[in-house]
Amino acid sequence: MRGRIGPRVIRATVFKAASNERWIDAKCLYEAGRYQGAIYLCGYALECELKATLCAVRRVQSLEVREARKLGHELAHVLNAAGLGRKLKENKDLQTAFYGIADRWSTAMRYSAEAGNERECERFLRDSEAILLWLKT
Repeated sequence: MRGRIGPRVIRATVFKAASNERWIDAKCLYEAGRYQGAIYLCGYALECELKATLCAVRRVQSLEVREARKLGHELAHVLNAAGLGRKLKENKDLQTAFYGIADRWSTAMRYSAEAGNERECERFLRDSEAILLWLKT
């Protein structure tokens, strides 16, 4: 049996790649009328991008798996861990969009049998895209 040296980590580049892929998946699901799945993946894309942003803010290449798990899935918690809560307040529209998503989204959505609705999904896609762009700048 091989031993591991050091803690297991997730590289920031992996978080970024996952964010990009889940965003593309969300758009594909929206186009296919799979609104609830698209909404779920919008939130997941944001979570991954926030964790990549946290790495950038800390000037580190990765997060330990243990820390990534501890950060959890609550978008507002990860935003604040990255020290971006105050900066988000500078843009009221973006702040409203972010907290609208954060209040509605959770990992429990993956167990939902709901179909979701197109209007809500369109809002999630629009707001998620704006937040993702903000995080990347």
